[in-house]
Amino acid sequence: MVNFYKPSAKKNNLNQTFTIDIERLDINGDGVARLNKKPVFVSGALPGEQATVKVIEEKSKYLRAKVIKLTNLSSQRAQPECKHFYQCGGCDLQHMQTQAQLSYKQNKVAELLRRNAELIDLPWCEPLTSPSLGYRRKARIGVQYNKHAQAIVGFRQKNSNTLTAIKSCPILTSTFSQEFSEFTAVINALSAKKAISHIEVIAADQPRVIFRHIRDLAKADVQLLTDFTQDKDYQLVLQNEDSIVDLNKQATQALTYQAAGCKFSFSETDFVQVNANLNQLMIEQACQWLELSAEDNVLDLFCGLGNFSLPIALQVNSVIGVEGVDAMVERATTNSGINALTNTKFYQADLNAEQSDWPWFNENINKVLLDPARAGALNAVKNIVELNIKTILYISCDPATMARDAKVLIDNGYRLEKLGLMDMFAQTRHVETMALFTRK
Repeated sequence: MVNFYKPSAKKNNLNQTFTIDIERLDINGDGVARLNKKPVFVSGALPGEQATVKVIEEKSKYLRAKVIKLTNLSSQRAQPECKHFYQCGGCDLQHMQTQAQLSYKQNKVAELLRRNAELIDLPWCEPLTSPSLGYRRKARIGVQYNKHAQAIVGFRQKNSNTLTAIKSCPILTSTFSQEFSEFTAVINALSAKKAISHIEVIAADQPRVIFRHIRDLAKADVQLLTDFTQDKDYQLVLQNEDSIVDLNKQATQALTYQAAGCKFSFSETDFVQVNANLNQLMIEQACQWLELSAEDNVLDLFCGLGNFSLPIALQVNSVIGVEGVDAMVERATTNSGINALTNTKFYQADLNAEQSDWPWFNENINKVLLDPARAGALNAVKNIVELNIKTILYISCDPATMARDAKVLIDNGYRLEKLGLMDMFAQTRHVETMALFTRK
C-alpha cells in the first residue's frame, strides 16, 4: 500500500490578533476561550471578560495567547500587589480576589473527585487560610548574568528559564521581601564575576541566606560579603560543592522552627512547609479531625522530619512514622528526642513499593495519617485497606493524585467524611487539601 504525503494544515494564527470571550479557568489558572473550535489559553484573563489577544504559540490542538486589552472586567478581578506579577512566574492568581481564588481551587478539587472517584456531594469544611502576603519562609532565588556580567536576581518568567529581575517580593516574609536590590548590588561588587549561581533564603528561628557559588571567592570578596551581613537580621552562609563558610560565625548546624507545641530541627535541604502560619493551623486541624485519644496508636506515612508525628505523639499512646529518605528518618528521630518524646518510632521504607510485610505495619494501628508528595500514595493506600483501620487522614499537595487514591478508599468501603482546602500557597494555582476517610 502506498502512503502519499499529505501536507499539514497551514498554521496561520501565530502573531495574529483576535477578540475572544473567556469562558473558564484551566487547572493552571489561565483563562480559556475558543477560536474556530480550538481552545485558547490566556494568562491573566478571567471568566466573563472579553480579551483582545495576540497568539504567541500555535499547536495542533490549542493556541496560547497574551492579553493586549481586556474589556467587561470581571467583578472577581483584583489589582496585583506585586509590580512584577505580569512578568514573574512565581504567582498565578494575584489578579483574582482572595475569595475567588479559594472558589476556583475548591471547584478544581470537586471536579477531580467527581471524575476520578464519582463523588458529587462533598462534605466541605471551612478552608484554612492565613495572610495571603508575606507568608513564604523558604525560597530559591535565581541568579543569571547579562552580556556585561551584571547580575539578574529574581524568579523565572512563566513558561521560561529566563529570570525576571525582581526589586521586591510581597510573598516572602518581611525578612527577605525587600532584599533583592541589595543582593544584586553585592553580587555585582564581587571581583569573581558570575560566581554566584543562586540564593536560598530561609526564615527559621535563625533566618539564613545561602549564597551558592561555582567559583572560588577571593579573600576580598569574602570580606565584602562579611561586611554586607553586619546590619542584617539573618546569617549569611557561602556554599559550594566542597565547603560551607559561615560568615557570621554563629550559624548553627541545623535550623529550627516551632509548631504545635514542638520544636523542629532541619537543614536547608530538608523539606519544610513554606507557610508557617498555615502549617500551625494544618497540624491543629489534623489532630482535631483524627479525634485523638490517649489509647490511639497512629501511623504517620511520609512523615518527613516529624511535622505531624510529634504534635500527635503529645496526645496518643504511640506514633510510628515512616519516610522514604534515611536522612529524614534520622531527623525525625532527633526531633523526637529534642521534644523528650518516648512514644515515637521512625522507620525508613519505600512506601511506593507493592508490599505490606513491613514490621511496623500491624493491627495495633487504629488511625493513619498520610502526607505524600505530588505523586500521591497509591500503593500505600492499597496496603492500608488490607488492615481494618477505621480512620484515615489524607493530606495532599496534588488534588489529581488525591482523587485517584480516594477512589481506592471509596471502592474498599471508606466514606469521605470531611474535606477542606488549605491555602498553603496563596496567590498561586497550587492546592493543598485535607480529607478524612472513615470505615465502619
